[in-house]
Amino acid sequence: MNISAHNSSLSFRAFLVRTLVYAVMRPALAKPPNAESRAKLDGLSKLMFMPRGSTLTFGQLGGVNVEWLADPAAGARGFVLYLHGGGYVTGSPRTHRNLAARLAKAARVCVAVPDYRLAPEHRHPAAVDDALAAYKGLLQQGIPPNKIIIAGDSAGGGLALALALRLKSAPLPQPAGIILLSPFTDLSLNGASMQSPKQKEWLLTKPFIHAAAQHYLGGQDPRQPTASPLFADLSGLAPLFVQVGTEEVLLDDSTRLAQTATQQGVSVTLQIWPRMWHVWQLHGGQMPEADRAITAMADFVHSRLTGKL
Repeated sequence: MNISAHNSSLSFRAFLVRTLVYAVMRPALAKPPNAESRAKLDGLSKLMFMPRGSTLTFGQLGGVNVEWLADPAAGARGFVLYLHGGGYVTGSPRTHRNLAARLAKAARVCVAVPDYRLAPEHRHPAAVDDALAAYKGLLQQGIPPNKIIIAGDSAGGGLALALALRLKSAPLPQPAGIILLSPFTDLSLNGASMQSPKQKEWLLTKPFIHAAAQHYLGGQDPRQPTASPLFADLSGLAPLFVQVGTEEVLLDDSTRLAQTATQQGVSVTLQIWPRMWHVWQLHGGQMPEADRAITAMADFVHSRLTGKL
């Protein structure tokens, strides 16, 4: 396992963004998820702007609605299937347009963001079924798996792993690589960072996480592999690239995953970013730490799609 840590200082712009996140975004996640919180998060996404030159188009993959993000001037050397976060109960392609567009530009890829079904209206495994349908849709368009990267943040990171496990059991070919940003991998909520009353978190609240897990599972076993990939047999999965911040209640969901996957023979790159909160990469263009993290993601994409380090 390749582990790296980054500069522990916090930029002034990151300090300002963190303050805004705590004051504006965190309250939307302070209560159990509902239609109002979904609408509020979609509205807050308007505060983030896609980079100049980005294009947004709408389509379908395997019957699932998707948003396509690209930068025609940069060209495209592959595809990223990006699964948005939101605890399986909120979030949408709209909330992640900025991040998806900046990844498309930096990595020179086309990014597809599926609008997968959310709980509690659609419980596990509906999201996994939609992710699998979208991946099959890419393959049906003649795109070879070695030109596809699966990515996701938070619950979308857990969903990316669940999709890879579905591919393994199908069997269908694995993608070239898997990017996980602060992935939600343990819905039993037993990580030390989740249990600790001292763990700092600027965005997520524990009541939201507990409610999201309950809504998604609806009484199902939280340790089943496609709900909590931490407890799955991960052998045979594509190389993993994981980013997580130290100030996250889900920190241990990443560190335990990296350790488990490495022990099972999976290639893992784990980046631990001091003083960063949950999915700070959403703020690309607003703070240098997010821009550097997206650049690191793009470097992984480049290495996996071209074989060049």
